[in-house]
Amino acid sequence: MPQEIDVSLVHVTKKFGDLVAVDDVSFEVPKGSFFSILGPSGSGKTTVLRMIAGFETPTSGDIYIGGERVNDVPPNKRRCNMVFQRLALFPMMDVLGNVTFGLRRRGGMSKAEMERLARKALERVGLQGLGRRKINQISGGQQQRVALARSLVLDPTVLLLDEPLGSLDLKLRQDMKLELKHLQARMGTTFVYITHDQTIALAMSDTIAVINRGKIEQIASPEELYRRPATHFVASFVGENNKLEGGRLVRMRDAQVCEVDFGGILMSGRMGEPLSPGDTVDLFIRPEMISLRPGRHENGFPGKIEEINFDGSHSLIVVNLLEGRAPITINVKLQHTEQAPEVAAGDLVTLSWRWDAANAFRSPTGKEA
Repeated sequence: MPQEIDVSLVHVTKKFGDLVAVDDVSFEVPKGSFFSILGPSGSGKTTVLRMIAGFETPTSGDIYIGGERVNDVPPNKRRCNMVFQRLALFPMMDVLGNVTFGLRRRGGMSKAEMERLARKALERVGLQGLGRRKINQISGGQQQRVALARSLVLDPTVLLLDEPLGSLDLKLRQDMKLELKHLQARMGTTFVYITHDQTIALAMSDTIAVINRGKIEQIASPEELYRRPATHFVASFVGENNKLEGGRLVRMRDAQVCEVDFGGILMSGRMGEPLSPGDTVDLFIRPEMISLRPGRHENGFPGKIEEINFDGSHSLIVVNLLEGRAPITINVKLQHTEQAPEVAAGDLVTLSWRWDAANAFRSPTGKEA
């Protein structure tokens, strides 16, 4: 049975004068899913969201919501609502007044019915009993949920979220990202969320579209995106990495694995794109996938610990490799478990990792190290 699609962009481009803000973007958002658009500042993600909402018109291409082409449909007639980073709650109104605001503007129902729907929306976001509180009498996280309830009470096909967690402090942001995901799963409403924060996108999303300079780099599940990036940009932008630049691809072991020479040190990695012997490549290695002990892995190198940086649940171990013609520094993320080795600065260790913990891409500069 084919999957229902709530949002579809087909070859959408948006130009502002000579600036191409969004360049031939296409994607589909399945009904009831949590879809994130992840990218750095200036990547075009906000423009994409504003076009879905109807605040911007595509220069070319088509946008569909619930199967309906909406290019010429005004924002207030589209089956979507938007939650902004700046929540724009009305301080002169209580919580209930804020949530019923859209219903009052829409009209066509009694005050009692509007309040019933608003209280139901507040219950869905866990704010039952707070309807008569003023906005300045509730916490930042509760204000966030009021903004959600104000949009959800209008029963949209799609809820658009413009980095609404960006203004919260770190602890509250961590709590709210889990709460938001649970809320979406419980309600089944389609969420389209834009963010520059990869930790939020990875934790909450069913699917992530990575955008850079107006173009989609990759659309995949969080795990696929993290473990098997499709482009050099995705590998460098998503997650923490050791980036080794300017290696020379010596040979390909098979269709997946290549061997790269970094100043006399031969490292194995997954080919993230088609490569050939002689190519200059960069290798991205996940620090949490590196062991400080010898292992039965394709990559194993002696090194010396230069420093240890404590960071709560883990420590970041900085290791200089002892082989090769040029210095190479590798960061290792060591989780604090009972099995973790006890190490100190100055210790000699052997770093090891599997070939698929490293991703190789053609170097944009083409210069060997």
